Amino acid sequence: MKNITFIGSGNVATILSMELHRNGYNILEIWSKTEKSAKILADKLSCSYCVDLKKLKNPDLFIVAIKDEHIKDIVNLIQNKETPIVHTSGSVGIDVFTNKNNYGVFYPLQTFSKEVSLNFNNLPVCIEANNELTQKDLIKIGNSLSSNIHLVDSKQREKLHIAAVISCNFTNHMLTISENLMKESELEFNLLKPLIKETLEKALANSPNKVQTGPAARKDLEIVKKHINLLSYDDNLKKLYSLISRHIISFKSCE
Repeated sequence: MKNITFIGSGNVATILSMELHRNGYNILEIWSKTEKSAKILADKLSCSYCVDLKKLKNPDLFIVAIKDEHIKDIVNLIQNKETPIVHTSGSVGIDVFTNKNNYGVFYPLQTFSKEVSLNFNNLPVCIEANNELTQKDLIKIGNSLSSNIHLVDSKQREKLHIAAVISCNFTNHMLTISENLMKESELEFNLLKPLIKETLEKALANSPNKVQTGPAARKDLEIVKKHINLLSYDDNLKKLYSLISRHIISFKSCE
């Protein structure tokens, strides 16, 4: 599987294709629905590009790295049924490839941005395949990038993706809320950074549940109520604070 075609030119396609290229793989072609984005990535990789799925070259592997909602439709339009094909999604099952013969999932568990380089050395890569040969080939590719390879089936990956969204995307949004609250009070967000750093380091070094602190964890209902009242100007934020506090309290009550 040395010659790889990428279906997509977004964040995941860009970072993953460039990392594979750096590790000796030949990126044969980039497909995108827009010629501009396909050309930008293809130029970086010194490879060809196309916007017509019927004119794709014959690689050793197709990697589909596009938005989840488009995967099924795009896969069905790829006429080649024999060449192994994988997607990079955390939430789309392997059964999306029902019209193909050799298929799987190559899911790098990380947040991707075109502008930010990543160290793949210990990045978790979750693999699933419909046969042993394809699985072996995908593991080989994974091992060329990372030392952290896992066999994860579609049901497991669904739960993994939910956990990833909560721990990454939701956490980042909570920090965004905190930043806005600081701005409202004409305070610098930098004031919170040592606290954020310590919180994350403790959670990573221990079970997050064991190091949970705060008024809800202490069941200090008066402080919780006071905070909710202070947030009354924003009904959604008030509900969010209340809901998460109740969840922490109920979680602690089950210990």
